[in-house]
Amino acid sequence: MKEVSTVKGRLFDRSSVGAVAIVEPPVSQWYARRAGTAALVVGLASDALVTAVLSVFCPLLLAVVLGALTGLVCALVAAVLVRVWPVLRVLWWWSIESTAAVVVVGGWVALAHLSSWWIASAVLLAVAAGVLAPVRVRRFVWAWWWCLVVRHRLRLYFATLVRSAARSGGSRPVTLPLLLWARPTPAGERVWLWLRPGLALEALEGKAPLIAVACIAKQVRITAASERYAALLRVDIARRDPLAGRVESPLALLIPSLRDTDADVPVSPAMPPVGLELADIEDPAPEPPRGGRR
Repeated sequence: MKEVSTVKGRLFDRSSVGAVAIVEPPVSQWYARRAGTAALVVGLASDALVTAVLSVFCPLLLAVVLGALTGLVCALVAAVLVRVWPVLRVLWWWSIESTAAVVVVGGWVALAHLSSWWIASAVLLAVAAGVLAPVRVRRFVWAWWWCLVVRHRLRLYFATLVRSAARSGGSRPVTLPLLLWARPTPAGERVWLWLRPGLALEALEGKAPLIAVACIAKQVRITAASERYAALLRVDIARRDPLAGRVESPLALLIPSLRDTDADVPVSPAMPPVGLELADIEDPAPEPPRGGRR
């Protein structure tokens, strides 16, 4: 066993492999301390308020007991909410994917119970083919799929800020922003962010190229999305130039030569006919003299 352990120590690094955690350890420890503080404050405040109110309607001893129980329950609820907030935030990040997975798998299971598994699979394949076969529908699905990808790529970039704050030894780690919504645009995607304490628009102005690299995009523009709230930002991600493609205009159908090839309209091969020569243009009439004192 000694030789085996020695060989393993030589082949691999002796340092333990870092575990993949849903929440970073510094952030988790900070939320644990904050949960204790929130439980203490909320519990004492609830106990005092409930005891004071119930003392008017019932004996003092009963009011004290009910106030203590109410404070204990409120403290427990506050501590749990604060402690599991990072996990709830992760669930929010994956809410669309989780909902889609539940709908697809749940629909297949329900249809398989009603009929058989191969009929449910055939229906699922038919729906997938109907969604992905038409070009417009496929482009629509592809555009929204990129919105989902961009949300996770932005989260990955802002997670580096959390790690850098943890390495710098700050007492309060930088918290990840809330990714509110994302929608496709002709150039790419548009994402709305709600910044948390520790981040500001000024701190992100010079980091647009880094965000573009993280989002696998060409260009990123970060602007304020609200005149009242500095924390609400809008991130415009450009992947293509919508003006570079060919735009079909219905105005060409108004030209008789293009609408009807048999129309008797003289058209020059080089340029459209002007129809007038300089000699045909009459001189403008002289303006009448204006009245007034000379």
